[in-house]
Amino acid sequence: MARFVSPVSAPASAITRFAFRSRFTSAEKTAIELASLDVAAAPFATRAQSAALRVYMEDVSSTQWIDLLRTETRGGVQQLEALGLLAAGRAAVILDSAPQDAERPVLR
Repeated sequence: MARFVSPVSAPASAITRFAFRSRFTSAEKTAIELASLDVAAAPFATRAQSAALRVYMEDVSSTQWIDLLRTETRGGVQQLEALGLLAAGRAAVILDSAPQDAERPVLR
């Protein structure tokens, strides 16, 4: 007999991946993408930072939704600001703006 597994409910602080990406400007997304490129001639620390950005971006793309209150989400966006990829104060705007209805995940 098959068991019914109910879908996991998204918390009130959850938004879709697209909504999360939409909270970044085009210039910010471009800066993040460029910073994530691996340059073989770069110093190891730079290459490690680029790899960390790629890992974070892959983590974001592999999730069902983005929880704006989750420690990993907040830490990742704050790190983008610390690296200078986001202007001062942008992390707070991205993370602390209340989810709008259009941003919320629809679970089926």
